[in-house]
Amino acid sequence: MFNLSEEIKNTLKLALIAATLIACFYGGKFLQSRNKAIKIYSSALEDFKNKNYSNSYYLFSRINPMSKIKPAALYRQAQCAGILDDSESEEVAYKTLISRYPNNELSTDAQYRLGQILINKNPKDAKKYFKNVIKSHSQNDYKIASEYYLAKIMAFESPDKKEEIENGFRQYLTQYPDGRLAPDVIKTWREFDSEIKPDDLILIAKSYYKSGNYNEAEKILSNTDLKKSWAIQGANYIKKGQAQKGKSIILDGISENGDKVNKSDYNNAIEEYIKTEQDYYQASSYLLGKAKGKNKDYIWNIKCKHSPKSSRLACYEQLYANFPKGQYAQNAMENIILGRILNKNYGGAKTVADDYILKYPEGNNIDMVMFWRAKIEQKYSHNPQFDILYRNVINNFPDSYYAYRAFWITKSLNNAVIQTKLDVKPVEFPYRYPLKNSLLYNLILVQDYDLIKKITDDEFIKSWAEYKQGHYMTSVYTAQKAMEKIKNKPPKTDVRWRLVYPMNYYNQIRNNAANYNNDLALIMSLIREESHFNTYAQSGVGAIGLMQLMPSTAHDVGVNFGLSFNTTDLFNPELNIKLGNIYYSSLRKMANGLDLSAVAGYNGGMGSVQRWKKTLSYSDTDEFVEQIPYDETRNYVKKVFRSYWNYVRIYQH
Repeated sequence: MFNLSEEIKNTLKLALIAATLIACFYGGKFLQSRNKAIKIYSSALEDFKNKNYSNSYYLFSRINPMSKIKPAALYRQAQCAGILDDSESEEVAYKTLISRYPNNELSTDAQYRLGQILINKNPKDAKKYFKNVIKSHSQNDYKIASEYYLAKIMAFESPDKKEEIENGFRQYLTQYPDGRLAPDVIKTWREFDSEIKPDDLILIAKSYYKSGNYNEAEKILSNTDLKKSWAIQGANYIKKGQAQKGKSIILDGISENGDKVNKSDYNNAIEEYIKTEQDYYQASSYLLGKAKGKNKDYIWNIKCKHSPKSSRLACYEQLYANFPKGQYAQNAMENIILGRILNKNYGGAKTVADDYILKYPEGNNIDMVMFWRAKIEQKYSHNPQFDILYRNVINNFPDSYYAYRAFWITKSLNNAVIQTKLDVKPVEFPYRYPLKNSLLYNLILVQDYDLIKKITDDEFIKSWAEYKQGHYMTSVYTAQKAMEKIKNKPPKTDVRWRLVYPMNYYNQIRNNAANYNNDLALIMSLIREESHFNTYAQSGVGAIGLMQLMPSTAHDVGVNFGLSFNTTDLFNPELNIKLGNIYYSSLRKMANGLDLSAVAGYNGGMGSVQRWKKTLSYSDTDEFVEQIPYDETRNYVKKVFRSYWNYVRIYQH
């Protein structure tokens, strides 16, 4: 039997103890529980928000490599290092993220950031990272910026590849003429090529113009062909305060070279010209008489918009006859339909409506056209099948203003508001929660909403993240745009609707609406359209807070109800909602209880509404709304009642 000496036995015992201790240490580190990782990450994120970046960096580094949230921790480490001007640690963190987690959602973003860090000290590696970004499924703006950075590197490494290099510069300025990198693009381009092509000079000048650098734009434009640059040159002179010179260039341009500039530059030049005139109708009529070419339909559309009421219909009919396939054909047809209805030419309106529905089944205002097509059958043709047409509007465009009007008509309602109780439903994550092993799931656990917005392309998830951060205005805008992209709208029970129409400040709105006999859903809708729930909203004319109250109006209301406050107090949600309800209630009394008139008065003034009611020729509510002379007020009424309809639709008891 083999016997070990006592010395060897003791040595082995010590080795075993040491191995056990090491195993426990590293085993504990690599088997760090999810709860512990979440707790550490949450503490690190709190330090990050409080700008304690050194401690934040340290805590993020403690997340073990096996944790599902480690990629996010590395990304946050890199951010901390960057803020602390520790580029070496920033670089290491990004490289670790990319190498260990190459398929992670944050990897592409990390490669873009790393490329920016290395562009000067290691251009070869920077090229590699930018190329990876371009090949990825990342956002388009990252790809365009990476194309530019590649071109910038090549300008020094391979100047013989001139066309490829300049295409990178060109592509960025075409997409983002006033983008964050535009000044650097121009600087690099001009250093790289002392003889830039004339067409590219126009592109550079446009970027200067967009950024307000009109003097530099003028210098660049002096070396371009006026036949191709007149639109930018004319607008630039007007912006510089040399209106007559600019207008002269624009007049010559539209009469001789109207089709040699792109549509957006043409339209911008016309807009700048007309803004110098007091009478838009006369100015557009004069320009239309001078203009030649396919782009002049823009001028024609402006002329029609500002035409006297007596000649407006004829103007749109002429516009459509001359440009039946032009950019403004849809708009012309919509105005022809409404104009003929108001002139009691119902047969003519029906013909154009049918043609519109056939030509533009997905037109911008197809819901409006289908609504009026139904109304022609109901009110003017007395066709008993009109109800089917109204139901088509409700089914095909369930969230639109015209769905509300169709419902209102089919139910023979007597007031603009629909008497119903609302259930309070919170904003929720817009889908089923992601898998527990996903980065998104773990970021939700630690409430890292900034990184959630970074790793997802889903606009509803971004909207939800904004909402959770208290960014209500951004949340609503984001969700609304996302919903507009969906052709076949989801059912009203879909939680995504609550992001588009959230019930923010519900208790304050409910209590004050009840106190002043206002409809809760209507006040919610007013707030949504006035401020999108931004308590600090302030308009260019000085309207303040959630309900966008003018200080003078608010103080007048306050005096009458014994309320004393400073103007800055209007940013307080409770006070703003209270005063807004009092004011709206007074408008309703002036409008004899008619909410639609009160809403119009909230935007355009009650005096204006009363004047329109006396001067406009209309036979019902819909004809009145379509004729409201102020575009802003007409659209405001439609937006408020669209929101109102959706609040009732989504939250009804």
